[in-house]
Amino acid sequence: MVDKGSAVCLPSRPEQIGAGGNVFEVLAESFRRSLLGKTKLVNSLGVLFLGIIMLLTAADVLCRYLLDSPITGAMEIVSLAMLVSVMAVIPYVGASNRHIAIDFLTNALPGKSKLLLNSFTTLVSLFLVSVLIWRSIVYSLFLLETNQGTSALHIPLFPFVLSVAAGFFLYGLVLLSDLLRNLSKVLRSSWQGLIWIAVGIAILAVLYYLAAWPVKPAWKMDPMTTGLVGLLFLILAFISGLPIFSTLLLVGFLGICYLRGPNAGLAVMGSSPFSVASHYDFSVIPLFVLMGEFCFFSGIGKDLYDAAYKWAGALPGGLAIATVGACGGFAAVCGDSLATSITMGTIAFPEMKRHKYSPALAAGTIAAGGTLGVLIPPSLAFLLYALLTDQSIATLFISGILPGILLVSFFVASIYVRARMDPSLGPPGPSTTWREKVTSLKGVWATLLLFALVIVGMYGGIFAPTEGGGFGAFGALVIGLARGRLKWAGIRSSLEEAAKISGICMAILIGSNVFGYFLAASKLPIQLAQFVSQLDVWPIFILISILFIYLILGCLMPAIPMLILTVPIFYPVIITLGYDPIWYGVIMVLMFEVAVITPPMGINVLALQSITSEISLAVMFKGVGWFLMVMFLFVALMIAFPDIALVLPRIFSKT
Repeated sequence: MVDKGSAVCLPSRPEQIGAGGNVFEVLAESFRRSLLGKTKLVNSLGVLFLGIIMLLTAADVLCRYLLDSPITGAMEIVSLAMLVSVMAVIPYVGASNRHIAIDFLTNALPGKSKLLLNSFTTLVSLFLVSVLIWRSIVYSLFLLETNQGTSALHIPLFPFVLSVAAGFFLYGLVLLSDLLRNLSKVLRSSWQGLIWIAVGIAILAVLYYLAAWPVKPAWKMDPMTTGLVGLLFLILAFISGLPIFSTLLLVGFLGICYLRGPNAGLAVMGSSPFSVASHYDFSVIPLFVLMGEFCFFSGIGKDLYDAAYKWAGALPGGLAIATVGACGGFAAVCGDSLATSITMGTIAFPEMKRHKYSPALAAGTIAAGGTLGVLIPPSLAFLLYALLTDQSIATLFISGILPGILLVSFFVASIYVRARMDPSLGPPGPSTTWREKVTSLKGVWATLLLFALVIVGMYGGIFAPTEGGGFGAFGALVIGLARGRLKWAGIRSSLEEAAKISGICMAILIGSNVFGYFLAASKLPIQLAQFVSQLDVWPIFILISILFIYLILGCLMPAIPMLILTVPIFYPVIITLGYDPIWYGVIMVLMFEVAVITPPMGINVLALQSITSEISLAVMFKGVGWFLMVMFLFVALMIAFPDIALVLPRIFSKT
């Protein structure tokens, strides 16, 4: 689900000027194409800075332990380079229509209605970006006047805040081109579209007026009620197809303006992009993603599958078992469920098809195996949960290892039992010698050793999480180059993909930061936690209700935006109920896994259609059904025995 850049093309009218449509539309398309090239060029700068971040972070670790001389100001350089990278990438993400939006309802609208709604939501996004540009410039001038800089290297901060304004200015031009393109199609369909254009401009003018000149609201709600109204407005904005980044900004900004006044709202809009995008801890996100990308382009997925196939292929359902094992191994270096599903699907599905495996079993195995990508560390979901709740990233990573291994074992046992009962589901493959089995491990040991070094190094205090990400990415790069698998094209694609994911996540985090200020001002999470603590019900019922909400939301939206949105609301409730925050992080991630393969909107299953197009969605969801039952059983087991997630952190804390 992505932003709504692609509008439905309505039928041509005779009065159009020229064969290619009216002049307005031609100019809009030309403007859009020229912007795409410029955003791609600026995106290259962001990719370059991400590479610098990786090299500098790894060099700092090596210098500290090999030369006993860390690089002075490395953290400051990484933080500012991260800011530049993010702001250089966001415009290209927008131009490529990659900002996440919940658009399944808007896609069901008739062409003209969808076009008008898209125009309105784009106009709202343009307004918000305009405010970000304005307030970033104001904030940069304040930093210039007060002569503020970094503490170690005394680097002036105002040019970097100006880079925020520059990045959003380019993104604003992208939104303007989208708006012009959509409006040109509205005009081509009917001149009545001019009325809607006028309404949109009027709304924008009112919003600008309210933002620039403080106006006291005619009525005043208490903060708690304001928070609840804000959540309702948030849901409506999501349904409208407004990108999640813009939705969080809109509700947060308007809510702060209402509760604390426009000056407070404008101040938060000015400082949030800089404070979030330059946060040193957040640089861990692209670095661990980059580690997984380097492993992907080094062919580690195929090596893992070949090794698992050699060891398990001769068993009933052996190819499916090998797929689950390879998914678990790839998850240990990837951290993303969708990437794990697609990678293993391209490798495993042709093999299972060739050996006449049940289409339902093949599709279900790949989709369910891919969910391991968000449970087995390093996991992007764990990273964000830790950053949002101030928990230890290393502890969360350690806590996911045993549940991940057990879930792999549950999947394997399920496949084996079903294939033994019905051999037609997954016929055994050819047997292999012990020599072949041992030889197959040669292609995977180096990468899995790197994973172990990163996790143990982080938990043992050898390096911080961000340094672990940089060291892991650099190590994956070295391994790929040493094996001759990673070429320049793969390096470039890895950096581009990691930068893109970073841009998407950081944009949502910027919106979440503004929304978080609104939640804090409304005191909604605290009031909700107090209300729940006074209920005369067992805590387990409240926990199950929260998990059910995650299941429903996960069917409608990707896991990462859902996590960023819900953690600030539910986390205080969980702590009030007395549950362990580390254990809850694992349970929450497990529910994300369940959600991404649950019909009717299981994102992993829908994504697999590009690989298994000959299998209908009904058959794919039928194959997933068995694994869903296993996962629900495993969630119940985790609730009954929390030590499954907590035993390893306890053991490591004593060493």
